[in-house]
Amino acid sequence: MTVTPPIKQTSAVKRKSGTQARTTTLQGTADRDKEPPLYQQVVHALRQDIVQGVYAVGQNLPAEHELCERFGLSRHTVREALRELRASGLVVSRQGSGTTVARQDSGAQYYLHQSGSLSDLLQYTNSARWDFELTEETVGKSMAARLESRPGERWLRLEGARYSPSSPTPIYWTQAYLHGDYAGVARLLERRTVPIFELIEDMYGVRVGEVKQVMRGRTAPAGVAALLGLGKAAAVIELTRLYRLTTGRIVELSTNIYPIENFSIEMMLNRRPDAN
Repeated sequence: MTVTPPIKQTSAVKRKSGTQARTTTLQGTADRDKEPPLYQQVVHALRQDIVQGVYAVGQNLPAEHELCERFGLSRHTVREALRELRASGLVVSRQGSGTTVARQDSGAQYYLHQSGSLSDLLQYTNSARWDFELTEETVGKSMAARLESRPGERWLRLEGARYSPSSPTPIYWTQAYLHGDYAGVARLLERRTVPIFELIEDMYGVRVGEVKQVMRGRTAPAGVAALLGLGKAAAVIELTRLYRLTTGRIVELSTNIYPIENFSIEMMLNRRPDAN
């Protein structure tokens, strides 16, 4: 049996009639169970374009025939992708006006979280302003237990907020504890363009092998609610990540709190090849 090798995803820009047109080749394999459906790959590509500002709020996406040309797919597949984007609230379609990137409620920055690999944690690293304070903290018994360290150990504590370029209200509040052995990254944080764990990897020659992520709904702490422009006892989403090196050592614990109306999470679950 001849197996067709996977087509490597690429992104390019080509000139056509004096304008720029994007072209994207999607993944394709002989074993379709190992890859998401083509329409979902289109959804992912367009969603990334929206998140990265390629298509701004109020701007039209390319017409259906242009998307068909970009992805090399049929209108049926492209329309299925657009239906999913509409269902997620990222775009709206009106007859005669095409498909437009939607403005989220209250004009707030829409935080779209995608989960699947460490590379997914790059989102918003470049596109949002970050205000924070750093302090050295001797952890108590309760926090030491969470960090799997000893009471009295010194950790670097970061606390601050992320802002979109166009809004004075934060996208989310954040707090992070960084292991004292890697506190040297502090001088790089002001102008960082990658996640903190990547700075630690690059500076110290270690590698993060696992990130445990926990998401829950809760009531916003009073100070955080005020910072995010929320009412007293407002409902929020709390996202906690615990970063472990390949040795098992905890290097970072971060907690982000988001206004509930601005948060969406997407997960792709694939069946294992050996599953029944």
